[in-house]
Amino acid sequence: MSETFSETVKQINAQLRSFGSEAVQQVMFKDRDGKVIGQIRYGFKPQYVFDAVNEILQPENWRYEIVSKEIFDFQAVVEVKLFIRIANEWLCKGSHTGQMNIVKKNVGDAYKGAVTDALQKCFSLVSIGSDAYRGLLEDVYKSGSGNRSPANNRHSPSPQQKSAQKNKKQNNQPKQQPQTSVRETPPQPGPQIAGVDYQQLNGRLIAIGDTFNKKELLKADGFRWDGAEKNWYKEVAVH
Repeated sequence: MSETFSETVKQINAQLRSFGSEAVQQVMFKDRDGKVIGQIRYGFKPQYVFDAVNEILQPENWRYEIVSKEIFDFQAVVEVKLFIRIANEWLCKGSHTGQMNIVKKNVGDAYKGAVTDALQKCFSLVSIGSDAYRGLLEDVYKSGSGNRSPANNRHSPSPQQKSAQKNKKQNNQPKQQPQTSVRETPPQPGPQIAGVDYQQLNGRLIAIGDTFNKKELLKADGFRWDGAEKNWYKEVAVH
């Protein structure tokens, strides 16, 4: 049984690799000066993981249960337990917690995103998507960083098409207007919380440091969780 499932996992991971750079995303954190904090990580986009699992394992051979869920003012948190059927027996390797920020009071999308986040973590327990936590996706991501295209439009235009597109762009380009400088205001002060600092980036005040243990204090001051960037933030005014 173990050998059969091991081969299945290898096939799923091979399918993930076949997607190439389109299936890989970059995750990083920056300080107030725009410098990267810690190590830049690379992982698979969730939808590609599910596509590979459904194609190789088949949808009827895996399921999940919701262990618990919490809906906060700005965040949905869900604990999920994953089950995989092997030789007509259901295997459970434990549970994981996922989270997602609530945007524009859309609790449904946030709840769905939290479940997706938890499931992807659960799949890692059986080594599905192992290239991500083995640090093997950086080269894959960079190999396509300058040539990314939508999945439904992968064919490159011909030289004639490129020339026509270039001429059309030049003809339709508006006359250049005098540039005016836009200056952001200095970072707005955040709440005084021990172990937490702040940076301003793209119109957001971002909390950095010991935010995990201080998240309740941050929420009380209006900070929200960004599930994509994995940080607590608050919108700030730009003048």
